[in-house]
Amino acid sequence: MKIGIDLGGTTVSIGLVNEKYEIVEKIEGMSHCEEGADAVICRMVGMIESLLEKAGTLDISCIGLGCPGILDRNTGMVLYSNNIKWERVPVCRELHQHFHVPVYVENDANCAAVGEYLAGAGRGSRQMIMLTFGTGIGGGIIFNGKLYLGKNGNSNILGHILIEKDGKECTCKRKGCWECYASTKALLVQAKQAGVFGDLTDQEIEGQVFFEALKEKRKTAVQVFESYADYVAEGIADLINVFDPERIVLGGGISAQGEVLLAPVKKRVKQRIYFKQMEMAEIVCSMLANDAAIIGAANLQECL
Repeated sequence: MKIGIDLGGTTVSIGLVNEKYEIVEKIEGMSHCEEGADAVICRMVGMIESLLEKAGTLDISCIGLGCPGILDRNTGMVLYSNNIKWERVPVCRELHQHFHVPVYVENDANCAAVGEYLAGAGRGSRQMIMLTFGTGIGGGIIFNGKLYLGKNGNSNILGHILIEKDGKECTCKRKGCWECYASTKALLVQAKQAGVFGDLTDQEIEGQVFFEALKEKRKTAVQVFESYADYVAEGIADLINVFDPERIVLGGGISAQGEVLLAPVKKRVKQRIYFKQMEMAEIVCSMLANDAAIIGAANLQECL
């Protein structure tokens, strides 16, 4: 049995994962990162202990943690993460002292990629790129069964492909990054500006409301979605042109839309890729949803 942890700025989810990549027990809670790293780690320790007690076992072989931020994988330290408000936190050492098993840390999007590759929509492929659509666009790259990290471990900054020179200003301060146009947040911003949500407050605006409007074939929603699908396809076509992967997995809440999202995106990608005469990479939606990062974190060593 292995422990997988998905730590975010708002919630933390921990699962006990068996050798079949199945989550046999799971616990979730608020991360309360504003209380500081020591408090968060203490909370995770308590959650793991509760999980093991509920499962009736103490026999775990390793712990994997997925979290946002810049990491030192050799020392098991989170060097900096704005999302969880950590700086130079030796999280692997702290968890090892409590449970006396190997502990690994990896970017949460990379963990999701590993999870989908081993047990979800990426299973059976050798070259896979996962894209997670949310506030921004993240993801992970797996080539020949191994997670591609790059020289400094930052190869998953996929949302910052430049698709429009001098376009919208991104949080990274460049202008025209892909996630400014193709993230779920960008879709909702575009829909709000087009009047799709009417008098709804910002708190009431969410993806499900937009897709209900799209299902009803409201003109403004259809126009916004066609433009959005164009932007999604632009970035995916670039990734296919550069990496020539076997499969691309779309994750994040929007992936629940299935063919509503896939059909127009596939059509547009096919029009944009360079080698139009060759078989295009499969484009599929995530199968594991929020469990992908837990399963991937628990099994990181298989893809490193």
